[in-house]
Amino acid sequence: MDNVREMKPGRNVWRTTALILAGLFFVLTGAIMYAFSTHRIRLVTDAERYALLAQELPLATRERLEHELAAVLPGMFEVTTNGKDLAIHVDLGDEARSEITYRKVVRIFAKVLSAVHNAGYQDLQAVTLSASYPVDAQINHTTVASVTLDRKFLDNVNWDHILRSDVFEAAEKYQLHPILRTTPVAHAD
Repeated sequence: MDNVREMKPGRNVWRTTALILAGLFFVLTGAIMYAFSTHRIRLVTDAERYALLAQELPLATRERLEHELAAVLPGMFEVTTNGKDLAIHVDLGDEARSEITYRKVVRIFAKVLSAVHNAGYQDLQAVTLSASYPVDAQINHTTVASVTLDRKFLDNVNWDHILRSDVFEAAEKYQLHPILRTTPVAHAD
């Protein structure tokens, strides 16, 4: 009887437990992979999360507008409403790491207008956009661009292509700081 090995019961329990756990791991992994492949489980991107949150906020409210602006602007902004007029001031301090250009300001203003539209503001008489930037080491922030867009512009703008629009060319009243050059036509860079 020397040739017969004695089986230790504790050893069999650990083997069985390990096999059961490995099997559960593979079953769970397969179930999760199946759920992802059939879109029953899906990861939400930041843009989708912002859109879902925006749906919960009522249209044409300050909260909805601030939410939309926070999604498209890298820095600080200030929203002021006065009846049917809306004013938005953007702090371009975060853009100070790189040189501020006319095109960057136009792009930022187009994003702001898109956010105003997405927030549900449809009956505004005028929208005033302004931006400040640290121009000089001695001066913290200087207003580098300002534009007022009237009802006529807001009614005729193609909102599907607003990001390609130049708000300064379409506006009757605007101001640009000399660091952005003074005439929009000269900005081919």
